Amino acid sequence: MFVGRRMKRDLVTVPPGASLEEAARLLKANRIHHLPVVEGEMLLGIVTDTDLRDATLGGAPAEGEGGPRTVGEIMTREVVTLSPDDTIDDAMLILSRQRFGALPVVDGGRLVGIVAKTDVLSAMIETLDIEGVGVRLEVILRRDMGEVTRLTGTLRDLPVEVRSLVLAPHGADRYAAFVR
Repeated sequence: MFVGRRMKRDLVTVPPGASLEEAARLLKANRIHHLPVVEGEMLLGIVTDTDLRDATLGGAPAEGEGGPRTVGEIMTREVVTLSPDDTIDDAMLILSRQRFGALPVVDGGRLVGIVAKTDVLSAMIETLDIEGVGVRLEVILRRDMGEVTRLTGTLRDLPVEVRSLVLAPHGADRYAAFVR
């Protein structure tokens, strides 16, 4: 499954000169946590609700102090991105390991989408087909495709509908087969 199929395409973005207040209003109004900062269609950076909170935590700057006023001053400039042809697996690994909430998707430097943790979770829910009523079985098998073939043959002979079958490592020489 590819990022391009799962990414959000209707993006809320800001230019680098947008005020922090404007960015905060956009985040709240759209119930989002990440704002790509763009010039035209080119991604320059990203601002999160945490960035805005951190920038304004000290309150308004005292007279003569020059606290940040625009998103361009606080945005993350070295942004980790994906392409539409990257896999959801790639997105899942980056989001988890880097502890990001979302990743901009670029094609040739142009911002074309954004993929968030919730998009990845939705992809997994669809892949595992777990929204409907059903039963999940966990079967421990030797790590041998003959064992998997034997399991699927047994399932084929039963009057059941298999909605998903996932194999996961279970120790050095075993699979855990999750059947739904």
